[in-house]
Amino acid sequence: MEMSILLIRANRNEVDQAALASHGVESIVDPYLSISKVNNPGGIARLREALIAPGSKWLVVTSTNALSFFQAELNPGELEQIIQTAPDLNFAAIGAQTEKLLNDLGAHNVLRASEADSDSLASVIAKTEPCPVIIPSSSIAMKSLSRTLITHGFELVEEVIYATEAVTHFPTSVKQIANRQISGVLLRSPSAARAFVDFNGVVDLPVFCAGRTTATQAEVLGLTVSGVSADPSPETVALTISEYLKAHSS
Repeated sequence: MEMSILLIRANRNEVDQAALASHGVESIVDPYLSISKVNNPGGIARLREALIAPGSKWLVVTSTNALSFFQAELNPGELEQIIQTAPDLNFAAIGAQTEKLLNDLGAHNVLRASEADSDSLASVIAKTEPCPVIIPSSSIAMKSLSRTLITHGFELVEEVIYATEAVTHFPTSVKQIANRQISGVLLRSPSAARAFVDFNGVVDLPVFCAGRTTATQAEVLGLTVSGVSADPSPETVALTISEYLKAHSS
């Protein structure tokens, strides 16, 4: 039987599919989550005003979606101009992909924690001088980053700009999993782990996680975590999955 890995996040599955293919691993895309814009013009205005205000501040990007949705709500080229012209604006990113997006917009010296999760990023920022922190976020964003920074004296300007929800239809892959046609599933967020269990229950299937935070949620839900990627980049995730499949192939 062909080894097929299920990819269930709301978007950008093609980058994981390409990385897995480079290792000879087949994959199936069947999103269990959907994302949509949140109508929050006041929040967008507050984020923008905080970015252009004088003085030192941080722009913290916790996901590629957060940056993309925020950029889409501003005038064309406006975010790039702010990033390239604000002398006291510092940048922090949750992982390599978010760092690259910031780099593409003109950001330099982007801070990244050794572990690509909110707790690690918060601990690194907390070592710097307290100042405003601007965070465009999801409706289900974890609050650990905000809590840590507030306790260290930082002023938070955090606004929900997009929503993440489980899809309203029944994913096709549920039947494939029941029929043992899927070799494993890649989970890239705690919300993905919850959605997977909501649709499938606690099934006996290898689960691969793009980070420790997601793996912890998957384990709490009763899933069997077979691999945790050292970082969330598609290349490292694909290597983690490929090495497991090779080691467990019959």
